[in-house]
Amino acid sequence: MNKKDEKIKKDEEIDEILKQLENKDQLINIPKTLLKKEEWGLLTVLNLILAGIFPAYFVQILFVSFFTELGHLYTTHLTEEERKKLIEFEKEFRKGYEKEQELKWKEAIEIYKKLVEKYLKQNPKIANIAQQRIEWINKNYIK
Repeated sequence: MNKKDEKIKKDEEIDEILKQLENKDQLINIPKTLLKKEEWGLLTVLNLILAGIFPAYFVQILFVSFFTELGHLYTTHLTEEERKKLIEFEKEFRKGYEKEQELKWKEAIEIYKKLVEKYLKQNPKIANIAQQRIEWINKNYIK
């Protein structure tokens, strides 16, 4: 094939691709209005309505109040015994935190390890707090 034949073949291929693209537009048949052109989800429309009705600071206050109340619901479900365990854990955890403030990382880790051992069977969620702190110290300060 010579260069002229190759150019004709490429032009034919380009024409065929353009015809296919034109056919796709006919098959879709969606009017290109603003609502069809953009992705308008229900959340976006709701946010626009809320922004028109309520000032932004009022919505922020509502969100803060909502999450604060969720925290209250969680803490009120604790029994008196669970609340005492949580307070006891916090007192012991504070000792480790004070060691961190003094930059005594290994002593803080030892305190947290004792907490993990003590609370792992009784309350794994509480023990996980101390475990995460150990991992954070090891990652950021002990190399």
